[in-house]
Amino acid sequence: MSNEEVLNLIVEYIKGHGYPPTIEEIGKMAGFRSKATTWNRIQKMLKDGVIESDCKGSARAIRVPGYEFVKTISAEE
Repeated sequence: MSNEEVLNLIVEYIKGHGYPPTIEEIGKMAGFRSKATTWNRIQKMLKDGVIESDCKGSARAIRVPGYEFVKTISAEE
């Protein structure tokens, strides 16, 4: 799975949940077999500037450059 495909999974997760996925959730979505594989991919994506993070040890701190996720309130709320 390419970095772009992993990035798209992260973006879609954030859109649906309002916050980034965990390392485990990223690995499961991407079909990686271990947390180490997922962690290595995340580290490479951070190094390449594909994603950003203020806290390098937490997937929930992932930001996607160029995206702004805004919660909208429906008329029903």
